[in-house]
Amino acid sequence: MDFTKFDSRSAADTPARLHLKDPANGEPLFADAGRTKPCIVLVRGTESRSVQAALRALQRAKLKDKPKKDEEVRSLEDLHGQMVDSAVPLVTGFENIARGEAALTTSEDDLRWFLNLQMLNGQEGEKSFVEQVLAFASTRESYLGNANAR
Repeated sequence: MDFTKFDSRSAADTPARLHLKDPANGEPLFADAGRTKPCIVLVRGTESRSVQAALRALQRAKLKDKPKKDEEVRSLEDLHGQMVDSAVPLVTGFENIARGEAALTTSEDDLRWFLNLQMLNGQEGEKSFVEQVLAFASTRESYLGNANAR
């Protein structure tokens, strides 16, 4: 049996298409009334070697700026910020998503704007965009699909 079909590390380097869902009700989002233009985020997997390198660099930078006291107070917003930092290297593009009249780009400003539109709230079925990206990126099926069918 050829086990290359199970190489999730390499497969995760190729962005996969995440069809966004409404963060309030979980319904798939479309850019048009005819529901022919799905709102897509192109996402690399967390197992990707390039993503792991970016996350490692992010952690090193945070360690340099770490406060001296061990008893740091953290809020939900702090957790959300960490999630956004982790999601930024995952996103490689957008389809049918705009910021006002302009198509969304992968600039740092656009990425952070998009990922900060909502915060996690812990409610079943109400997943923020950053939660959707992170969940998709950490699911092997998003990249390997059904490995037995390959």
